[in-house]
Amino acid sequence: MTRAIIGRSLALIITALAAVACGQPAPTPEATPRVTAMPAPTDTPTSTPTPTFTPTSTPTPTAVPMAIGDDLRASRLATPMSKRGAPCGVVDILDFPVGPPDGNNYRAPWPFGYLSDRYNGIHAGEDWISLSGSSLGKPVYAIGHGTVTYAQPLGWGIDQGVVIIRHVFNDGHTILSFYGHLDPSSVVLKAGDCVKRGDQVGAIGNPRGRPHLHFEIRQHMPDQPGPGYWPVDPTLAGWKSPTAYIWADRMRTSPGVKWTRTFTSTDSIGLGVIDNSLIAFDDQKLIALNADDGTLQWSQTITGTLHRTLVDATGSSIYISTITGTLEAFDASGTLRWQMNFGETTRPVLMPLPGGGVIVHVDQQLIGLSASADRLWQIDQIAAPFDWLLQDDRLIFSTSGDQAATYSLDRSSQLIKLADIGGRLTISRDQFFIYNPTGIYRINAVTHSVDLLLPLDSGSFDTGRLVAAYDGTLIVAHRGLFDRRLIALKPDGTLRWERSVSELGRTVPRLVTLGQRVYAITFDGDVLLIDTDTGHAQRIFDGASALLPGEAWAMATRTGRMIFDFRGGTLVAIDPRVAINIDEAVHDQ
Repeated sequence: MTRAIIGRSLALIITALAAVACGQPAPTPEATPRVTAMPAPTDTPTSTPTPTFTPTSTPTPTAVPMAIGDDLRASRLATPMSKRGAPCGVVDILDFPVGPPDGNNYRAPWPFGYLSDRYNGIHAGEDWISLSGSSLGKPVYAIGHGTVTYAQPLGWGIDQGVVIIRHVFNDGHTILSFYGHLDPSSVVLKAGDCVKRGDQVGAIGNPRGRPHLHFEIRQHMPDQPGPGYWPVDPTLAGWKSPTAYIWADRMRTSPGVKWTRTFTSTDSIGLGVIDNSLIAFDDQKLIALNADDGTLQWSQTITGTLHRTLVDATGSSIYISTITGTLEAFDASGTLRWQMNFGETTRPVLMPLPGGGVIVHVDQQLIGLSASADRLWQIDQIAAPFDWLLQDDRLIFSTSGDQAATYSLDRSSQLIKLADIGGRLTISRDQFFIYNPTGIYRINAVTHSVDLLLPLDSGSFDTGRLVAAYDGTLIVAHRGLFDRRLIALKPDGTLRWERSVSELGRTVPRLVTLGQRVYAITFDGDVLLIDTDTGHAQRIFDGASALLPGEAWAMATRTGRMIFDFRGGTLVAIDPRVAINIDEAVHDQ
């Protein structure tokens, strides 16, 4: 086979890759979107680019694992110092009682709140067992600095030893940690003793049933064992869910954290920031929180099942749509301004209208609505938007599937097709970038020429992300067939680095830009500062380690804070600059 034949074959293969972007088949004639303006129609100029492909090297199936620096724990550890009200010192950080600091190689199969028919009550603690052989004789440690208030080798009789420790925190509040089913011979502490975090308080004994540690956190009974089970909800009588309490305290006191707030549902959504208010949806309520302290400013109950949400381009209106076709508009104070119904069988998709208002997609139509609900124009025969971004006075959006494309749309309904591929979008230095399962593409904003910068191994990109750093570096979070990784391209489109992030959870991280820095939020709720030059990272926040089922979301405020909710449990507002400075100071020592 001659080189010319080989070259033509390769060109055909690469062209086919572009044609199937986002699942698109080979190009076929399609209907041109029609624009109907109100009160009068306008022409819709279109531009169909001729793709050119200049791919760089194909990424390897797996990449070098990302190196992650982690000085967070070291920056928080402190030797206990006696002080008034805290003779054994105050808590610096809480660890788990087995496998510290994070309970590694242990699990709690009998959780807090478990209803037991055998004991006719609700479990007031957690029962921990070892994952490596028998738990009998395994060491048990103090979760934090504190004072022993009770220690008896046979505090639970045939269920063996008990130790209770009081812990004092910097703000003056106290809790008790309880360790039960300890081997009697291992209980050598006595009331009044000081213990440091990590000191051994005993070893797991051999009570009735399987050897395990019964661990509680509570606010009462400092000098008596207690029942272990309670006839009603234990939280009403002063018990806390131990694992949740430890993680919540770690997050609340983490460097840079300004406030935390517990959400009540795993389907919470962050809509955006208006002035200094975070607008979010939680437990069937539209809410506004003060971005400085997390206090509730207002709430509005929403009827129906939420489908899409949007804060408009001016930051003055909030739009929500439901799965039954209802669209509602609220002002910045949470007051309902107007409501519109598009039919029970429709599910409106929302995008911002440049200059204010909302664009609604229903039944292959794009409809432009002003902030006061005036119907401005209508575009027919166009697929549902997949992703969008605002650029000055125009909206750039993409579609997917067999009608994959990328468009530019202005307030007057002037629609221009930029490319015959779709996917996730970002913009850098007046060039648009598209990420989809076949590769990373660049669209010239002036000529609309399309370049394939990097072919990718096809995988799921619904959870993938891409962002442009301040220096023009493009960073993509990609889930391929064999690996989950971050990919960085230089401003000229060539590959800078690849790093595997498969160890950071079951999904790729969510990427957030804040000032001149790029952050990644992992499935476990960790926040990593990404070095765009090297691909290394620094952990600046330690999340709750796979405790929750939802999906992480995050946004930046104008004051330089990041507000995020990892998987529907706890909302966290952090000033990353504080954590970064602490990490750098520790690293320089």
